[in-house]
Amino acid sequence: MNILERTLTSNEVAEMVGKEHSKLIRDIRTYVGYLNEAKIGSVDFFIESTYRDAKGEERPNYLLTKQGCEMVSNKLTGAKGVQFTAKYVSRFNQME
Repeated sequence: MNILERTLTSNEVAEMVGKEHSKLIRDIRTYVGYLNEAKIGSVDFFIESTYRDAKGEERPNYLLTKQGCEMVSNKLTGAKGVQFTAKYVSRFNQME
């Protein structure tokens, strides 16, 4: 199984954490900037991609690896953090 088959889209993650996709994209871009500053490969966490919306227009999104999901979950607190962690761990376990 290649890395693209073991990712979640930022759209899925936004739904899982109850956050607007545009706000999650903003956060991911911030994380990518921090990783690039430290010369840490952001592609191990977040892969730029696109999707077609309901109107058929191409929109930006990201593919999140398991490490990317872990980074997002570490930024969440309380019930949302625990619930998202349980959801993404279950999804990645299903992929294996």
